[in-house]
Amino acid sequence: MSKCTLAVWSGIDAEAEDDYNAWYDREHMFERVSVPGIRRARHYRTVSGAPKFFTYFELDEPAVVSSGVYFAQTNNPSPWTQRILPHFRDVNRTASHVIRRIGQGFGAAAMTVRLSLVGGRDDALETWLAEQWLPEAITRPGVIAGQIWRADIDASSQPGQDRDLRPEEDAISDLTIFVEATDPGRLEELALERHLSEALADAETRSPPQIAVHQLLNGAESDEASEI
Repeated sequence: MSKCTLAVWSGIDAEAEDDYNAWYDREHMFERVSVPGIRRARHYRTVSGAPKFFTYFELDEPAVVSSGVYFAQTNNPSPWTQRILPHFRDVNRTASHVIRRIGQGFGAAAMTVRLSLVGGRDDALETWLAEQWLPEAITRPGVIAGQIWRADIDASSQPGQDRDLRPEEDAISDLTIFVEATDPGRLEELALERHLSEALADAETRSPPQIAVHQLLNGAESDEASEI
């Protein structure tokens, strides 16, 4: 299991949504997992919260997104990619280290909580999430696994032609909570859990926490079996 992630939250213009979905189904994830060091991709539609879509990639290390092969893709986007990216809205693109992972397997739904922290770090919050809240959360019925991600700002900020095609500057989240479950309802209940709400309210943040629940749409693996 990889120890780093690249996560992307984004909206899409309504007139481009069908094309965007086909791009993910047929090209984008498979192009990315062909890069050495990108192991897996998961793509979701948001069912509560915003923006409308969420995708994450498992990486061997953050340096993967500054590798020559990765830059060859991002600086030479396909015609389909060039057509889609100008329609992206409200993009958050964050490369992170996985500082805690607990549980086994993956779920059909995921919850993400994005935090922009004053000073970029909150060690007390990270410790509480990793050692108390997350281990208890995955004991809930239907909750499968969870992770805590800490941003790598340098890796998140790498330039590329694909970034230039998006009409707005990408946001970055300092800390992300990622929890998987069997269905979105389990996670919507977890998002309202009192101890989590109180801890997030006490955190020193530059903006309110961004909580969203997502339904898995599709995925890709770097070692996926070939057609026979």
